Amino acid sequence: MQDQDARDERSLPAPYQSPWEALRQDLPAAAADLRLRLQELWRRNREGDLFTPGFWPQDLAPLFWPVALAVVLLALGFVQLRAALSGNDPDPVPAVERIRTTPLPEARPLVSAPEIVPDAADPAQMSKPTSPPQAPIQPASPEPVALQLPEPELPILQVDPLLNLLEQVDADAAAPAGLLLSARPVPAENAAVLVVDADLWSELPQALRRERAESWWATLQDQGYDAITLEDVDQHLLARPARVGGGMIMFDPLPSP
Repeated sequence: MQDQDARDERSLPAPYQSPWEALRQDLPAAAADLRLRLQELWRRNREGDLFTPGFWPQDLAPLFWPVALAVVLLALGFVQLRAALSGNDPDPVPAVERIRTTPLPEARPLVSAPEIVPDAADPAQMSKPTSPPQAPIQPASPEPVALQLPEPELPILQVDPLLNLLEQVDADAAAPAGLLLSARPVPAENAAVLVVDADLWSELPQALRRERAESWWATLQDQGYDAITLEDVDQHLLARPARVGGGMIMFDPLPSP
């Protein structure tokens, strides 16, 4: 009898259940399951059981995934910020609107004025020859005359002012008079050649010769010269500036014959 009743109940249609009611009943269970999974993930990360790349230190394994998540969030925020800033760009310059126009109407020939025929009864007008009209004479325009500007004269370098300048520097020094014979500028090299008396130069002590050469070099540097050389009257090199560092390189004067 009971088996018969059970078969009768199974043959009946299933009662209707609202899906919204079933969702309301399943939401707490889904939230509890999600909370348990997060707690398990947090515990495994704290114990270092989650995957970490080989380059990451094993002692800092619990920090890998929080750092990776923070980097991803910062990158997404940066992308959103750039998109927001690029949306505020000013509108581009509007393109020039082109207007289509209709072609001009075809030109029509002008109607020429009717010629005036003299009266046949006036023989004087018939016999008078007609002269061709003379075109007005236009005055010829004067041809332009090219103005020739005077060529600028090249500045001539004066030797005496340079020599006087160096002699004024030597006025307060212990150098003998007549030591510096001439001072010749070389414009092509922006340099100057100083010619000294070989006898007086050889009689000076080495320290005084170096002092005089460096004093002349400092004075000409202030005047814009790039280099100087000291020579005797026979063009024997006595001193020149050092190419590395500062100061002058001194050469021993040749003995007089």
